[in-house]
Amino acid sequence: MNDSHKLRVGIIGCGYQGDRLARAIALVDALTVTACADIIPERAVELAAFAGGASAHASAEELLANGGVDVVLVATPHHVLAPISLLAIKAGKHVLCEKPCGMNAAELAEVEKAAERDGVSYLAGYSFRYTPAWYKVHELLQQGVVGEILAVMGYIGVGSMDEGWKSTPETGGGPLLYVGSHLVDQVLWYLQDDPVEVYASTRFRSDTHTDETSAFQVKFAKGTTAQLISTQTDLGFTSQMDIYGRDGSISMRPCGFLDYEVTVSSRVGEEYKQPAVIHLPIAGDIRDVKHSRQLTEFVESIRSGEPVFVTAHQAGKVMEVIDAVFQSSRTGEPVRVGQGILA
Repeated sequence: MNDSHKLRVGIIGCGYQGDRLARAIALVDALTVTACADIIPERAVELAAFAGGASAHASAEELLANGGVDVVLVATPHHVLAPISLLAIKAGKHVLCEKPCGMNAAELAEVEKAAERDGVSYLAGYSFRYTPAWYKVHELLQQGVVGEILAVMGYIGVGSMDEGWKSTPETGGGPLLYVGSHLVDQVLWYLQDDPVEVYASTRFRSDTHTDETSAFQVKFAKGTTAQLISTQTDLGFTSQMDIYGRDGSISMRPCGFLDYEVTVSSRVGEEYKQPAVIHLPIAGDIRDVKHSRQLTEFVESIRSGEPVFVTAHQAGKVMEVIDAVFQSSRTGEPVRVGQGILA
């Protein structure tokens, strides 16, 4: 593919997330939005106008048949993420699908197989990985600053999810899929290890029947244990994490939206023998920062043929854990993972 050629992008799902992606695309020279689709036609028309002359469509099928695109960004409610991704893959399009990329691990297995069969790039949209603090912690762990990781404690929360598709289990509502998937992905990314057992307790809302708060423990093949909480009882979005290793520890504490103070203590080397606080500056809107980095890397993957940063397989592993959280919460028993579709 000629590197000077702009990849034509179709956005399917023109609500909040589709709009955010369109704004980030405007910052990436290698991409241009040429088509938008939404089941609420006015949304597609509005986003197409923002993109500057893009076509507007009332369905994913219409966009894929008439949109003239190379890449599809799927930013719909959770229950149609996988089906629309499959349509786009079948049409020969590269796909960036917003997390959690499906409703369960079985859907992700189908997406993974389809992308491999049809030879397209598929990027799972775990964009939080691209925030400066999340990435910095990953670098520190790769450098061995804490040594062998023994335990992780993590929390992620949002405000009450009372309306729309986010409040309905059938459409993938509830915080476990909405933000808990980010937390699980963060832990899997940091540990680079296979989860083997999940034990969970979930409290469900009596009105919407979505998960309200889930507290769960994940055991990993090499012996690490992660204790995690996902909730919709917070005042707004927040997340934090503590990582304990044989040679040190790292903590992440929020000081703004996706902005953190990272405290590092380590016996390895001199730099962190006394606890050090790292705060990486963010220039501009963090949403644009993370999405433009994500999109730039996706373009590079498409053009080079190199693997994407977050694969369908990795997204499937996240969903294996979440599937197990729901199952363990129902049965009151630990659930083995890694034995099935994506093992």
